[in-house]
Amino acid sequence: MKRQLLTLTLALISACSMAQTKEDETTADDDGQELIDNFFEMYKNRGYEVALKYSWSTNKWMPATGDAMNNIAVRLGKQVAVMGEFIGQEQLKSRKVGSRFRIVSYLVYYQRDPMRFTFELYKNNDGWEFTDVEFDTKFDEEVEESMRLTNWNSSGFR
Repeated sequence: MKRQLLTLTLALISACSMAQTKEDETTADDDGQELIDNFFEMYKNRGYEVALKYSWSTNKWMPATGDAMNNIAVRLGKQVAVMGEFIGQEQLKSRKVGSRFRIVSYLVYYQRDPMRFTFELYKNNDGWEFTDVEFDTKFDEEVEESMRLTNWNSSGFR
């Protein structure tokens, strides 16, 4: 009897542990990454304009049409036009602030130069949405500055 009770207790502990692990995995995977993956799938296969409109369409507070959207699309189009062929993208850094806000930066590679894309994601009651999508080509200045700061030793010399 004691042996059966011990076996049953161990089985219950194991089942509870597995359920908790499954719950933790679900929570950890819920970070809005699917939106970014969809963005880059559209960017690669259908173009930057479709991807931008998709990002804005995830947020009912950001109209996917109008002057603001057109200005961003035109600005991105001018930069992309001189970059050459799209090669791919790579995540640089991701930071979660709490369980409902995330900022992620990517390098997007082209034949000529890379561009940096920064995504802000927020999880409201309906799910994840983009709250901002930014892009720039001046990130190299930030990288150079960070390298200067990390090359100084404690006496202030390189």
